[in-house]
Amino acid sequence: MKKFSILFLIFFVFCSQPSSVDEAVDVTTTTVLNEQIIDDEEPELYVMLMWHQHQPFYTKNDDGYYTRPWVRVHATKDYLDMVELVADYPEMKATFNLTPVLLRQLEDFSNGAKDLYWYYTEINADILTQEDKDFIVSRFFDTNPKVIARFPRYVELRNSNQDFSSWTNQDFRDLQMLFNLAWTDPKYLAQEPLKSLVSKGRGFSEEDKVVLLNEHSKLIDKVIPTHAELWKTGQIEITTTPYAHPILPLIFDTNLAAVGDIGAELPTNRFNKPTDAAIQVEKGLDLAEKLLGQRPTGMWPAEGAVSQEVLGMFAKEGIKWIATGEHVLSKSLDIPTFKRNTKGIVTNPEVLYTPWYGQLNRQDDVAIFFRDLSISDQVGFTYSGMSPEMAVADMMKALEAAREVSVTMDRPLVVSIVLDGENAWEHYQNDGIDFLSLMYETLTTTEWLKTTTPTEYIEKYGPQIDKLDKVFPASWFQPNFATWIGETEETYAWDYLQKTRAFYDRSNASGEYTVEQLEKAFDYMLLAEGSDWFWWYGSDQSSGNDDYFGSAFRNLLKNVYTSLGQEPPAYLDIPIISPAAQLFDKQSDSILNSNQALLVNGTTNTNIWSDAGAIETLDIISKIQYRFSDEHLYISIQKSSSAMQESNPWQNTDLDIYLESPSRTKIRRSSVPFKDGEVSNQEFLGIETTQAIFHRGEKLKIGSYFTCTKRDLPSEGSVKEETFSTNCLTKETTEVSAFGNELYLKIPLGELGSLSFGDKIKLRLYSDSFDSYVQPSRPLALFVPEVSNVELFLDIKDPIKDDFGEGSYTYPADGVFIPGSYDFEGFSAGIADGSLVMNFDILSAVKNPWGSPRSLSVQTIDVYIDKDFGSNTGVKQLGNYRFAKMPDGSGWEYHIVIEGWEPQIWKSLPSGESELVTNQFDIVVVPDKGVIVVKLDIENQLGGGNPEEWHYGVIMMSQDGYGPNGSRIREINPSAEQYRGGGAPNVVNHPNIFDVIFPDEGVQEEFLSSYGNYEGSVDDIPTNLLASIPLVSKVP
Repeated sequence: MKKFSILFLIFFVFCSQPSSVDEAVDVTTTTVLNEQIIDDEEPELYVMLMWHQHQPFYTKNDDGYYTRPWVRVHATKDYLDMVELVADYPEMKATFNLTPVLLRQLEDFSNGAKDLYWYYTEINADILTQEDKDFIVSRFFDTNPKVIARFPRYVELRNSNQDFSSWTNQDFRDLQMLFNLAWTDPKYLAQEPLKSLVSKGRGFSEEDKVVLLNEHSKLIDKVIPTHAELWKTGQIEITTTPYAHPILPLIFDTNLAAVGDIGAELPTNRFNKPTDAAIQVEKGLDLAEKLLGQRPTGMWPAEGAVSQEVLGMFAKEGIKWIATGEHVLSKSLDIPTFKRNTKGIVTNPEVLYTPWYGQLNRQDDVAIFFRDLSISDQVGFTYSGMSPEMAVADMMKALEAAREVSVTMDRPLVVSIVLDGENAWEHYQNDGIDFLSLMYETLTTTEWLKTTTPTEYIEKYGPQIDKLDKVFPASWFQPNFATWIGETEETYAWDYLQKTRAFYDRSNASGEYTVEQLEKAFDYMLLAEGSDWFWWYGSDQSSGNDDYFGSAFRNLLKNVYTSLGQEPPAYLDIPIISPAAQLFDKQSDSILNSNQALLVNGTTNTNIWSDAGAIETLDIISKIQYRFSDEHLYISIQKSSSAMQESNPWQNTDLDIYLESPSRTKIRRSSVPFKDGEVSNQEFLGIETTQAIFHRGEKLKIGSYFTCTKRDLPSEGSVKEETFSTNCLTKETTEVSAFGNELYLKIPLGELGSLSFGDKIKLRLYSDSFDSYVQPSRPLALFVPEVSNVELFLDIKDPIKDDFGEGSYTYPADGVFIPGSYDFEGFSAGIADGSLVMNFDILSAVKNPWGSPRSLSVQTIDVYIDKDFGSNTGVKQLGNYRFAKMPDGSGWEYHIVIEGWEPQIWKSLPSGESELVTNQFDIVVVPDKGVIVVKLDIENQLGGGNPEEWHYGVIMMSQDGYGPNGSRIREINPSAEQYRGGGAPNVVNHPNIFDVIFPDEGVQEEFLSSYGNYEGSVDDIPTNLLASIPLVSKVP
């Protein structure tokens, strides 16, 4: 450490003097050291705390009101008090990242802009229309229940809002007030004039609303100036992001997505605009400088998304440092991941807790700080459930562990804690004030550490910082960009963006537009490049209202056209997000064991429909049924009873039947034009059409007939009959018959492609006769029973009621963990069309209490594949917190993690480590049947080979997104708790595995209890003291 170096130098100098050494040291050393401690005392550890403040660019309605209130209410609840709280601790240093789109909207609010919630608050409760009331009741409870609980009257109204027909005008007025009070920081609610309003509690007046909204205006007006003033003092540093909060590497080149996610689905049209990326950086800094009075020298790239290719854009604009996530560093250094011990403390802090320079050949290197994932996420997601004292103590344990390493280094380490500065606090008591106050007090009074800003740290230690050879393309929480690209919806969004960008380029080159028109259009273009739109596309994230963001994105693209006086293309009216398919009321489980005629003696063949899947509606079509045989899909479409008044009703009706099956080429953004045929007058089908059957009533006049199942389709757009090829692709055709008010279809399964058990086929009906879709108003989904062409090579029946691991495990106590949730009934594996298809049968239904996008939020299933059993190659240990190993002579080459949020495929490396192959593969859950189906590409995802020759280890754990060490599984303790399993022995190396696939009773317990005696840390468990798991295979 620096002060010890000074002691050595002083001693050396004075030893070289001719006077008495002892006397000189006694006198002079004391004087110099006191001066040094006062002026430049060096701590043993630094903490860099960075609050990221951001909101998407919310659209305005035609009347000029922002359609969402979140910029305003986070300003009144979070943005101002967060920076004021730092100011209350003068020794506290912090960094605030204020994004340009947030600053732009804050400025707009300061200039008088309002949001819809403000508008509805201002309306006198005595003159509210029914539409006004509907909006207020549906939206003014958009508040965390923990916050609502602070206001008894708010709770009272929430509990009666299911039927508000009897509400008085005063009830609505109170709700108008309480929503806005709840979104005001407790600090300001404890001050007049708001303190009196909180005390009043109910019976608010119209004048009270004026007072409250005036206070909101005052608070908003202070946000930007308060940050700017504290920045001038040096207590905080302010950074910003590129202008529209884009994923900068993807704006540079969408092909960079494949570096960290080789299985990503890339856009048809590559988006590759380095100039846009550079402008995003420049324009973001320009706006921050304009509103804050200084130009930042640091940046938080949106979502921490960085790559080597974009570093020079930061350097060119004078940026000295950026920050991102630890995944970027681990991949840049070719480290699989940063490991942590059981307390969540990183085991190599000397690597993570220091900035690194990203090297640039012709520009100044840019320093990069790397976010500690564990500590940051604890603040963001975990500490809200703890007392402030326990939470801060837990944080300090991690910092003390870093300190132990820091004191051995040639300079102090710096722990980077980076997280959102507005979203966590509503989950804390008192809006996080108590926790933050204690954290700031502890950080500023602990003698061995100091808080710092990145710029201060670089100015002190810049010459000692090491360099990275290359910066890996990744983001703050993933070793890739999979949240923003790689799924079908995201692919469409990037294609929409590219098409609009190409239109702008043509317009810019045409010379037909003014500078003002082009600048306005390009600003919309840049805003459409923001990450917020892409965040909500695909299955990996859900806002509960993704359509809002999808519509906002398409409106920005439309504005590019309208700014140049052009009509937006029709495809921009087609939503990117498909409506969720509606399941049949009853799914069909059984299959017909023989070929069936649609009609028997001219009437309905009841054999087909006795166990059919069915759904009933209240529209022109009253009932739809389906049934499978091993060769056909039968569909019955029944007109309502009113249609029975017609003679031969289906002879007078045309009907389009659109299908989406999982293994056929899809029509992207498929739609149908309305009856008038206008291109711009089209409706999105809500499915990606793979087949279409066009019933023409005229053909029924001569009885049953056969028609093509058409599949030769355009790549995108309208799918009316004339857009298909005129010839059937195969000799197989669909038979169509009718009897009474029922229309029957018999579709050859060969037309639907390769099907596996659990596959989902979507169905949509449209009729020009009705000039609309046929109800239900969204697509229908039916699950395929066991009719697939999968050739099984393995079919294991697992003993039931053995979901106790080594013999004593019990489930967590909460009611969501229903009996049988962790109990395998069976496992089968087969091959179909180059894919390995695995079926997992669970004893209970597969529930989804936490809303996983893959309908799988309780279980985690791991499959370990040994391709060369007996050779003792591959990885021996199972993985993170699965305290078990492969059996003797075995090691895994591939590890498949099957769960609802972060499925993964890992492959072993010769070094004994492993690397991520992909996090994109097919998982189908049939919830009520307790079935999970996984399909993996043998060649591209599993490295090729013959699955029939492989050995498989299959285990089940309890899924937990906040599991220890990023394991995403739930620990099993000696005693069960609400969200922890129980019954574990009092040792650290028990397996945490509830069930293992193996056909013989007792084998699971024998294997899982085979661990040895061990009393040390879980980070150091010797392999020989781990339990083994049994494997299953086709070959004995």
